[in-house]
Amino acid sequence: MPSDFKRVRYFRPKYSKKGYHILMKMMQDGLALEISDVAGFRIHVINHYYKYGLRGTLDAFKVKRSTFYDWKILYERSGRRIISLVPHQTRPLHVRRMETDWRIIAFIKEMRKEHGNIGKSMLKPFVDAYAKELDIKTLATSTIGKVIKRRHLTFEKKVYAKKQANKFKKLRTRKSPRVTTPGFIQMDSIVVYINYEKYLFMYKTSHQQQQEKYSSNFSN
Repeated sequence: MPSDFKRVRYFRPKYSKKGYHILMKMMQDGLALEISDVAGFRIHVINHYYKYGLRGTLDAFKVKRSTFYDWKILYERSGRRIISLVPHQTRPLHVRRMETDWRIIAFIKEMRKEHGNIGKSMLKPFVDAYAKELDIKTLATSTIGKVIKRRHLTFEKKVYAKKQANKFKKLRTRKSPRVTTPGFIQMDSIVVYINYEKYLFMYKTSHQQQQEKYSSNFSN
């Protein structure tokens, strides 16, 4: 057989039509239980009903009779597929849309172009006066904010204050410098109060004196 001959390779064994439908149903049921906890609870209630009856199911799970029968009818009409118990989206098909007069939108746009990014509270009295002049319905403060946000009526970029660098240098270091040559001095102090008077005692030791002290100790 030539190498350029197109061959179909199957990664899984071939299934019959009946076996394929059984496999797909198992996969859908497994995905439904993983995706929705509500579907898992509903199928648990229905299985309890098949085993113990209606009265025991309603007493055990505190579910209304009409709600339970809605689940049961959906489950049985779909051929007992668990995916039918996944709750559907409850968003309405026709939602209310905000309708705003185009002249007010143009007015807000011109105001923000000429006078910068004026906020909705500052625009409110001007919009009221303009709507009264045109004899149309005005907009609320929150609606003006929605118009600005949805119509992208922002024409100036925000300017953020830059963080100023510290002008004063650090007078103290976290770690003492490494001693390489003599010349550093180690100092210590103590404060004593005697008869309400403050006395400060300072003690200092040079690096050279410490070296002589250590060398004398080693020699002894």
